[in-house]
Amino acid sequence: MEVALRRRLDGVARISISQAGQTAEVEFVAAPHTFSAAAFRQAVGEADVEVVSFEADVCGAVVEEQERRWLTAKANRFLLADGEWAATPHVCVTGRLVAESDQAPLVIESVRTVR
Repeated sequence: MEVALRRRLDGVARISISQAGQTAEVEFVAAPHTFSAAAFRQAVGEADVEVVSFEADVCGAVVEEQERRWLTAKANRFLLADGEWAATPHVCVTGRLVAESDQAPLVIESVRTVR
């Protein structure tokens, strides 16, 4: 699975796989590349592994466009799930992407404001 992830995903810095915990943790370099849940699913599918959900730690800015709020982090945009979100230039969040689509909302579990 690690080989498939490194081959299919741009900017991978580190991969940690736990068979006992049934998890794969992928850390990306701080560079302008785009994360794709679909590409991740396709990569692990090569190893006959199915993704149930993604947990993401993301730092970026909250912006509003067409009555929707997005967390933007370099070349990445995550639709924020319903909630009270004020536009802010710097915030770090931990959240989950559960749905199949790359446009699935990011359900926030914790927020840390950054200066």
